[in-house]
Amino acid sequence: SGICQKPEAKSLEIAVLGEGEECKMSVAPEYQVHCEDGLVCTTPALLGASGICQKPEAKSTQPIVVGEGRKCRMTVAPERQVHCEEGLACITPPHGMGASGICQKPEVKPAQPAVVGEGQECKMTVAPEHQVH
Repeated sequence: SGICQKPEAKSLEIAVLGEGEECKMSVAPEYQVHCEDGLVCTTPALLGASGICQKPEAKSTQPIVVGEGRKCRMTVAPERQVHCEEGLACITPPHGMGASGICQKPEVKPAQPAVVGEGQECKMTVAPEHQVH
């Protein structure tokens, strides 16, 4: 047997983030991530999706631009897109059609043509990365 008691009230510490950061409002209160005062959590038209903290007036005028390692979103309506800073690419999972990506420096592969010996087939009239010398 035990003694009936009221459960201890847990104080919720709400996470608050700045502009361009990912916010979550469609989850239980203890898991919500809010935006700083003056910012709104703009979400894509997907039920339960995370959003991006941004200034209210930025909603339809300019895309949000984020830095390296931040989440980007290019496969949504223009007013909901999150672009990468110049020099970065939005890298998405290989089979993640429509998925958000991460802003990263693009991998630069130097074009090195394949070399074959005498009498073997060569291809010179194709894109440099497919040429065989």
